[in-house]
Amino acid sequence: MSELANELLELHVQHEMATLTPDNFLAWLSDETTPVLDALSHIPLNQLLSEEQLNQIIHDQVVSHPIPGAIAEIAGDAATFLFKSDPHLDSRLKDIMTAKQFQGFVSKILELETQRHQIIHQIIDLPVYRSLISNVVYKAITRYLYEDNMLSKHVPGVSSMLKMSRNVMNKAAPKISGAMEESVKTYISNNLSLFQQESKTYLMESLSSEDLESSIMDFWDEVEDKTLRELQEGMDSIDLSEFVVLGYEFWLEFRESDYFAHCYQSVVHFLYQRYGDEPLATLFEDLEITEETVIERAQRLAPQLLTTLSNSGLLEAVIRRRLASFYESDVFKHQLSA
Repeated sequence: MSELANELLELHVQHEMATLTPDNFLAWLSDETTPVLDALSHIPLNQLLSEEQLNQIIHDQVVSHPIPGAIAEIAGDAATFLFKSDPHLDSRLKDIMTAKQFQGFVSKILELETQRHQIIHQIIDLPVYRSLISNVVYKAITRYLYEDNMLSKHVPGVSSMLKMSRNVMNKAAPKISGAMEESVKTYISNNLSLFQQESKTYLMESLSSEDLESSIMDFWDEVEDKTLRELQEGMDSIDLSEFVVLGYEFWLEFRESDYFAHCYQSVVHFLYQRYGDEPLATLFEDLEITEETVIERAQRLAPQLLTTLSNSGLLEAVIRRRLASFYESDVFKHQLSA
């Protein structure tokens, strides 16, 4: 590069560095924001970026972009740090959500009556519910027979005699006692469908939305003053880290699913249906993107960022490399020699 080209490059670099001081940059941004936003506001969204291009960006950055394994480790360690911190442990549930907010969520969920009935049907049809109700009914029948029936309560000596008889049978004739218990279990098994149906009918007809809301809010009253230290008792940081890893592994598979693709593509399609042919001014207005918000964000970040880059020498090095390509170009040499 000629001596004159070097001198011009140096002057140009220093000019750009002077322009990129925090005060000068913010002044320049204030002058340029209005005309730039005004120009952009007249351009329709689909001319700036097509629906297909936005879908491809999401796919590249969210779906196919590799996620470092360290992300899960960092997230787990950060969660553990929060999990053990005193401000977290000493916070009460009502410091995080008010009773009014909680009740709002409960009320809205309870409005979904059809879904609530479906959940009741599905829960009661689960094998674990069949096992639960069988055990409860069995214990209730045997307890009634041996302890709580009217005869044993009101006739002196009957209760003791029944208990003694049961003990004698268990020792002397276990098969007889076992046969009786088996008979009770068989009766329960044969009537399980009836028990299940009665359970469904009772829950759907007897538990109104008001009853459920009252019960849930009673539960809230019991726990809202408890600290997170009390509520997370029995769960340690290892459990939390394992949940983070499970969430990370789930996301790796979920983001490649057809369902997730349908989700983001549907959202993008909706966005372009609403805003695609509209000038960007409409989107800016709905998202409250104004000249003031742009400048306010820049005032937060630019001074520290520009000062750090300048003091490190990185900013000048970037500017010098960028400008040098022009001063070394054949076009500049040709003009210089003309």
